[in-house]
Amino acid sequence: MGAGGLSLWGCQTRPIEGYAASAALMEGTASAGAGYGAWQPKAAGDKLLGAGAAVLLAEKFAVVLDYKSLIQPAYEVTGPTGSVSQVTPTFTPKESVIALGFGYRIMPGLSAALTLKSVSSVLSKDAKASVIGIDLSAVYSKDKLEAAFALCNIGGKVNYGGADYSQPSLAKAAASYEIIEGLKAGAEAAYLFGGAFNMALGAEYCYGGLVAARAGYHLGSKDFGVPSFASVGLGVRFIGIELNAAYLLASDTLAGSMMFGLGYSF
Repeated sequence: MGAGGLSLWGCQTRPIEGYAASAALMEGTASAGAGYGAWQPKAAGDKLLGAGAAVLLAEKFAVVLDYKSLIQPAYEVTGPTGSVSQVTPTFTPKESVIALGFGYRIMPGLSAALTLKSVSSVLSKDAKASVIGIDLSAVYSKDKLEAAFALCNIGGKVNYGGADYSQPSLAKAAASYEIIEGLKAGAEAAYLFGGAFNMALGAEYCYGGLVAARAGYHLGSKDFGVPSFASVGLGVRFIGIELNAAYLLASDTLAGSMMFGLGYSF
């Protein structure tokens, strides 16, 4: 999806687009995008929203602004007697991230970025938390090979009013290779500090730079918090406008999840 994209196999043009450092290597001067997703429609009914933009300055510097939000279904608020509150009968939990990234092209094909993030989580009227985090990323792109690495969610503790909780800090890496013209294969792996590990494999075939078909498989784990699932996706690009869609399957909890993205670059 480009800037502001939701990084899931099947709903992105390249694996490295999930890394802020890729903005310093983009071919144009600016890009913007927005996304919408129905997450776990059968199990939870959550909604995902995302938007963002990236601007390349003086050919080497890039600024990235990104916003993502997870909105959960509203639930009834009850009082001490168990009856529904007349003042606030329902409450909608929400988590959101606002990120500002700064990228630099170190040399042709190599870039790095620092991203500052403000994360807020509201589970109930009395359970709220916010924290500041930092991401560090690097991207390498030359000929048919692309690779990326990042350290994510480095920062303070999360506190909802009781004990402190560490941010889910992790290290992740991705790589893709163009096997033949139009056909790319890639992989991404992530390690959550504390022991959890997951990875994803995917492929994309792009015809004439206009239409792309994608498929991937994500190998999850219970400790990571995301189960295994498969995905399929389609993308269309014309005169700088890009439309992407993805559908998740092969999972009891995530099957039926859908992602849509619209972007523009120039």
